[in-house]
Amino acid sequence: MDTKVERKDFEEYLKEARTWETDKVQELMKSRTVAWRVATASAVVAFVAVLALVGLTPLKTVEPFVIRVDNSTGIVDVVQTLRNGKTNYDEAVNKYFTQWYVRYREGYSKDLAEDYYGNVGIMSAGLEQQKYYEWFNPKNPLSPLNVYGPYAKIKIAIKGTSFISPNVALVRYTRGIERGLDKPQLTHWAATITFKYSGAPMSEKDRAVNPLGFQVVEYRNDPEAPPSDASAPARLGQANAAAAPVGVQVFPSATATAPAVPAISQ
Repeated sequence: MDTKVERKDFEEYLKEARTWETDKVQELMKSRTVAWRVATASAVVAFVAVLALVGLTPLKTVEPFVIRVDNSTGIVDVVQTLRNGKTNYDEAVNKYFTQWYVRYREGYSKDLAEDYYGNVGIMSAGLEQQKYYEWFNPKNPLSPLNVYGPYAKIKIAIKGTSFISPNVALVRYTRGIERGLDKPQLTHWAATITFKYSGAPMSEKDRAVNPLGFQVVEYRNDPEAPPSDASAPARLGQANAAAAPVGVQVFPSATATAPAVPAISQ
């Protein structure tokens, strides 16, 4: 068998072999180049994604809130936090005045009766001044001056305040009647208060109590649960005062100082 290879054919074979190796090396280099480009592009995309996530972090906040359930009435409300913004601060101011109005109007003690009476007058519009005076007047048998006298006290604890509309508040509270060492008689109430702010002139003394001219235009007080017998007379007194005829002395104006409380009947 003739195995002799011509020199020309051998050189041709070597040339083809070198060409094949060169093609393989070039393909490998091209593949590496593509791989590095893809890796670089992926790294850039990942870096941009991380920057975007970092940029969004301040916009994502977790705001916890507390849901409170009244064990006596079963009413649920959310405990709110004060946020920046005009609406929220206006709401906080409105809550402040409506809650203190309820404390002044529904609370009682012999030592604070005159202050409470005057403050209610300063914070009430004409009609509500008249209603309150007729109820508080010692000539009324159901006046707190006659019902509770010099020893009993009424303490008000605010449970929560919500707004039916911007100028109508619903204040939920408990009313505890204390008589000496007896156990306090606790009842639950809801006061609906329609209010406004008045720019009428006011004395410096009254301005210290009511700096923004808060005025209650309409006041309604309703029990959240059936009232006990001890609280019924006072509640009835306010109801009768609303229907009482006009003809007794009332506060001179919505911003004037209230008349002194008459002496407590003994």
